[in-house]
Amino acid sequence: MSIESHRKLEQVIPDAVQKWWDKWELRGLILISLVSHIILTILGDRRKWKPNILTKPLLWSAYMLADWVATVAMGVISSNLGDIYNKGEHPKNVDPQLLAFWATFFLIHRGGPDTITAYSLEDNELWLRQFISLLSQTTLTVYVIVLSWEGNWLSHLTIPMLIVGIIKYGERTWSLYCGSIKYLRDSFLRSSDYSVRREQQELVSDFFVTKEQRRGFFRAINIFISLFVDMVLSPSDIIGDREAFQPGFDFSKWKIVDFELKLMYDVFYSKTFANYGIRGLISRFINLTTSIVVLVFYTNLSEMREYLDVDHIITYLLVIGALLEDIYAFMLVLSSEWTVVYLEFMFPDPNKHLNFVSNCQFFCCLGWYCCFRQLSDLVRYITPNEVVPAEIFIRQSNLLNLISNKSSNIKGNFFLVNKLEELTSVREYCVSSNDLQKVVYRRFFDKSKEATQSNPSSNLAYMNLLLEKNVPIFVRELELHRTIITWHVVTDMLYYYEDDSGSKSDKRKNCKVMSDYMFYLLVKQRQMLPVGAGLITLQDTITEAKNIIAVPQDNLAQMSRTLLQHDTTRARDEVSDMQNTSVLLHACAVAKQLLAEENRQLTWKFVEDLWIEIMCYASAQCRVDRHAHHLRRGPEFVSHVWLLQAHLGLFDQFQITPRQASV
Repeated sequence: MSIESHRKLEQVIPDAVQKWWDKWELRGLILISLVSHIILTILGDRRKWKPNILTKPLLWSAYMLADWVATVAMGVISSNLGDIYNKGEHPKNVDPQLLAFWATFFLIHRGGPDTITAYSLEDNELWLRQFISLLSQTTLTVYVIVLSWEGNWLSHLTIPMLIVGIIKYGERTWSLYCGSIKYLRDSFLRSSDYSVRREQQELVSDFFVTKEQRRGFFRAINIFISLFVDMVLSPSDIIGDREAFQPGFDFSKWKIVDFELKLMYDVFYSKTFANYGIRGLISRFINLTTSIVVLVFYTNLSEMREYLDVDHIITYLLVIGALLEDIYAFMLVLSSEWTVVYLEFMFPDPNKHLNFVSNCQFFCCLGWYCCFRQLSDLVRYITPNEVVPAEIFIRQSNLLNLISNKSSNIKGNFFLVNKLEELTSVREYCVSSNDLQKVVYRRFFDKSKEATQSNPSSNLAYMNLLLEKNVPIFVRELELHRTIITWHVVTDMLYYYEDDSGSKSDKRKNCKVMSDYMFYLLVKQRQMLPVGAGLITLQDTITEAKNIIAVPQDNLAQMSRTLLQHDTTRARDEVSDMQNTSVLLHACAVAKQLLAEENRQLTWKFVEDLWIEIMCYASAQCRVDRHAHHLRRGPEFVSHVWLLQAHLGLFDQFQITPRQASV
């Protein structure tokens, strides 16, 4: 059969479908691009607060679609214009000047909103790719404008929107570059004269000392940003920040740490470097003014009969959408802590400028709060003297729940280890408890007073704590992953053993929360922990537990008692012992040892201190870029622990020993 005998595409697809596709191909792409841009604008910064199961896939889809749709649509537009001027055709019933006008909005959408530039930390390292895309997309847009130019009012309105698109896309590219680890590290190394650096830091520090409410902001941006790029702090920085964080306990310490992590999210994942400062205010004013002018002129000069009704509506949607985004961006900048601190630093005279800045912030915050409730968190951070605890959400998972899951079907070596991630049920717990925040801070505070270090390479505090008990069975398993699994089982056994007694001890509850959280990290977020074979151990532990508990039950207390009553003195045979890495029998023996102690309050105090030290070690061992990478899912509690320890000077790997003068 010859190729000529094959039917053409027009013969396969019905004419009605082909006409519908010709009409809606480009228009559909425009609407998809607009919807994606709206989603990114509204949900772009929600990840740093409390992302939910629906936000993440929706945001990821919009982020991926935004670039792809713009690229495809520009190809369709250039192809249509080529047909018009090369073949004399007028396909899809779209005016050439309207095609050029729409093309500028694809450039604006490629620039993205201020709330998000990168979906993951790796996107910042690919800033050069975005720069090449900026050049190619701008060149193609200019080509479309030149090709369709007729000198009428619509052609002239295309120019200001082109400028807005270049500004937005340029800001995104610049923000990606400034958010890369290399740029941030080089910015600290660029000034090689240490005395000059110290003089600049002391000058700014003196200014911020007079404004206590800005101390957390300054420390985060001017000092502790270096921690996220694997830099070190000088002894004077450590001493100064330790003194600022040590005068007694109040919840503002946790709120400052939580706020700092959210500020670091802005650095890595939004247009922070492009937004704030004089240039940011000027560019947002230009964009807002341009959108207003274009909307006014388009409304007055256009007539419904010039285009199809649907094209007229789509154009209005694009212009009004751009205007609303610019209004939101302008309010976002004015009401931001970044802008307030910047303006106060530029105009330090409080009598002349501070009232103006505060009034601007108040009205912008009021308008923003009416539309976006997350601003209430920012308002709480601006007033750190309040006694309300910081609302930090941590995720919880539990081994007994996994065992009771009847759909798990774990059968020895036939069970895939990575399936554990899918089987565990995860719940959220709000760490706004006064006692949990206080007890963690108090332990760090005491260690800081004693000038002890949490250097993960030398002294493992959780190991020392186990050794100090002088109980041989406690120190049989000291590797971190096996320790987490062992003491997670022990904590559950102790917790459910006292369930019938009605014990409501805060330490008992704190131990349960920290135990379930570390178990969650082990199963779901292993990259936040040191390398280990925890999942293999966990698989064997679950398999052995299911062999002991013949019928999984929903009553976790009964399951715990069944495990606790199991004979731990019976040894396994030699072959199975060589292949089995389970720590279940060891955990049961440890639990029995602790239950034999008379003073239960001291027992819970020991377990509580142990979990705090395990979290300390895990946070110190976690690579710094993993802390930064995980900010896009909401900061982990272990990141809060890491940064709080850094504030108190408990990491000696972040310190520089001053040089001794040569004799």
